Amino acid sequence: MKRLTKKAFRGFFALLALTVLLCGFDSQEQKVYDDAGLLSEEERGELQEMLVAAAYDTKQDLVIVTTADSGGKSAREYADDFYDEHGFGYEGEYGSGALFLIDMDNREYYISTAGNAIGLYSDDEIDDTLDALYDDMRDGNYGEACRDFVLEARAAVLGDAELKDSYFDREEGRFVTVPEWKKNLSPSHLLAYFATALVISAVVVWIAARKRKTRMTVTGRTYMKDGSLDIRFKNDRYINTTVIRRQIPRNNGGSGRSGGGFSSSHTSSGGHSHGGGGRSF
Repeated sequence: MKRLTKKAFRGFFALLALTVLLCGFDSQEQKVYDDAGLLSEEERGELQEMLVAAAYDTKQDLVIVTTADSGGKSAREYADDFYDEHGFGYEGEYGSGALFLIDMDNREYYISTAGNAIGLYSDDEIDDTLDALYDDMRDGNYGEACRDFVLEARAAVLGDAELKDSYFDREEGRFVTVPEWKKNLSPSHLLAYFATALVISAVVVWIAARKRKTRMTVTGRTYMKDGSLDIRFKNDRYINTTVIRRQIPRNNGGSGRSGGGFSSSHTSSGGHSHGGGGRSF
């Protein structure tokens, strides 16, 4: 029995070691590079934990970079080259992942994808993410924009839009999805519900009170002479039937990933394929 237990433990650790080697992802590696100094120490720590947890969920290496000097490069060039030069990737060097860049030099924010993240994170989904981050970027809420990037990227890669409403629990080290009924019980929602109920109640009471004061003096018989209306018989007569025919076109199929849209790609200066998109702010 002891021999079987030892063999089981050895097999488990061998499998664990093989998984780590095949994965290549290093949870201790730096994932937040705040070269422009836009984030507080607390924000950098929280984002590091979020990026690592999201990487394990999505099997993608997620990175955040800020810069105040792009060295004459465009935001796209800087993001692609930063990813390649640091050898990011969930499977290993130059593997799958997404990098979020805040470029204060060009006043642009950009998402660069690599590996199978190019296909998983479609052009439409990247555009949706950029749109979702725009207000925070414009208002200088860079920490919040970075948090939203992680949530948006995680939801897009996992193919579940509702995951955007998740939050990161630092104590548990994981993302938690907020149930719809809990979201609707926030203080602001409760106040709105109470005010709506109060208004409806007041209207109902006012209508009831008004009806009590007004007596109905006119009825259906007021202007009708007694015995003047006499329905002797009822008869339904069939006239015709109308039939409308419409040809339904066949679905001959199509290309592209259902629901996710298409993904375009380009080659970086280092010769590696990347997808992505950006916005000015």
